[in-house]
Amino acid sequence: MLALALLAGGTAIRPEWRTPLERAGIRFISAVELHAMLRAGEPLTLVDARDEVHYRRERLPGAISVPADDAPLRFVDIERPKRLLYPERLPADRSRLLVFYCGGPN
Repeated sequence: MLALALLAGGTAIRPEWRTPLERAGIRFISAVELHAMLRAGEPLTLVDARDEVHYRRERLPGAISVPADDAPLRFVDIERPKRLLYPERLPADRSRLLVFYCGGPN
């Protein structure tokens, strides 16, 4: 299972680019939902998809750094998704939920 958490606050209008990503199995969650999951102790791995500079400056506690191509989500082609720069940093245990976060959907 894969989730992408957009912690930049959510939007009342559902952008059209989300539909193909959701059909591919990506679930979008809010910061409030993520906070509840963390409080409940759900087994998940936080993945900071921003560049290393932003990761070193500030990150969510326990997050690992796996930068992705710097392209707005609205330009992501589901046939050619964003490339992870260091996929080997992802945990070997694929049964845990992966929650990716970045600077926002723009």
